[in-house]
Amino acid sequence: MNRKGIRELGISIGRYETGPFNALTDVKGIKVGHVTHHYDTILPSTGEQTSIRTGVTAILPATGGVFDKHLVAGGFVLNGIGEMTGLTQVMEWGWLETPILLTNTLSVGTVHSGVVAWMAKRYKLGIETDVIIPVIGETDDSFLNDVRIRAVTPGDVAKAIGAAQAGPVQQGSVGAGTGMTTFDFAGGIGSSSRVLPEDQGGYTLGVLVLSNFGHMHSLTIEGARPGKYLDRMFPKEGRRQYSYGSVIVVVATDAPLLPNQLSRLSKRAALGLGRTGSCAASTSGEIIIAFSTANRLLRKEKAHQKHLVMKYISDAHISPMYEAVIEATEESVVNAIFYSKGINGRNGHNSPPVPAEVVLDILQGKKP
Repeated sequence: MNRKGIRELGISIGRYETGPFNALTDVKGIKVGHVTHHYDTILPSTGEQTSIRTGVTAILPATGGVFDKHLVAGGFVLNGIGEMTGLTQVMEWGWLETPILLTNTLSVGTVHSGVVAWMAKRYKLGIETDVIIPVIGETDDSFLNDVRIRAVTPGDVAKAIGAAQAGPVQQGSVGAGTGMTTFDFAGGIGSSSRVLPEDQGGYTLGVLVLSNFGHMHSLTIEGARPGKYLDRMFPKEGRRQYSYGSVIVVVATDAPLLPNQLSRLSKRAALGLGRTGSCAASTSGEIIIAFSTANRLLRKEKAHQKHLVMKYISDAHISPMYEAVIEATEESVVNAIFYSKGINGRNGHNSPPVPAEVVLDILQGKKP
C-alpha cells in the first residue's frame, strides 16, 4: 500500500500554493534520481547475517551542462557535525558547477570518485581543465545500515544520475534516504515546493531534504506537537539513543538571486527545520545549499569578461521567498516521514512508520 504525503491527507502547511508536483522538480529543469540498496547479506569477516539499507540520490540542478554553464548558489551551516563536500567553494565563489549527490557518511569518498568519473567522461575533461570539487551531502544511516559493507559504488552515481527525471519525486526510504530515521520514525527523502503569487513575483521555490534527525517527543507539525503524544505510545527501548542525527537541505528557485541572497535564503530554511522540532543538537549536522536557475553564466565568460551583469530581486522584495522556503522545508521533513512505510535494519533495529491517522487526529484536536 502506497503511503501519502501530509498534504494528500488533508493537512496544508503554510499559506502559499505548491507547484504541480509539490517537489523540488517544480523548479523547471531540475531532475532527481535514486539508487537504492535494500537487502540482507553475510558479513564476510565473521559470517554473521546483516542488513544493507542505503543508497544514493542525485540532483541535476538544471538543463544543459552545469559545469560549462554555472548556477548562482549559496549556503548555510546551522550545526556542522556533518559534511557537504564542495560547499566551501560554493559559498566562497557563489557558483554551483556540479550535480548535487546525497548518500551515507562512509560513502562520501566513493560517491566523490563516481561524480568525478561521470563528469570527466561527460565533459571530456583534461589536464588543462579546472579541477572538479563535487557537492556531496551525507547523513549517518548506521542505525539501520551495516556501514562496514561499502554497498555504494562509483557506478551507482552514474546510475542515479542516469535515472534522474523531472516530475514527481519518489520520497521516503529510498535512495540516500533508505536507512534514515526522523523523529524516531522511518524518514529519508522528502520534498515540497511553493509558488509565489504574481504580485510577489510568481517565482517557484523547491526543497528536498535528506532527513535523519530528531527525537519523537519533539515532532511538531503546523505548530502542533503530536510528538509528545506519540512518545507515550511507542516503547522507548529500541530507539536510536546514541545520536540525534543530521539533515541535508537542498533549496532551488527560478528567482534571480545573488549568492549572498541565496545564503540568506538558506538560513531561513533552517527556521523551517526548527518548526518541525529540530534543536540543532550538538551531535547534529544541519547543512543547507541553495541555488538559482536564473542568471546562468558560461565558464568562459567568467574567465574572460571583466564585467558580469545579473538581474536580481531587490532585498526589499525578498521576504516572501523567506516565508516560502520555511514552509517548504517544514513540509519536506514531514513528507519524508509520512511517505516512508517503515524499515527494519541491522541487529534487529527498526524505524517504524509514523501512524498517519493518529497524527491527523491529533492535528485536528483529538487527543489519543
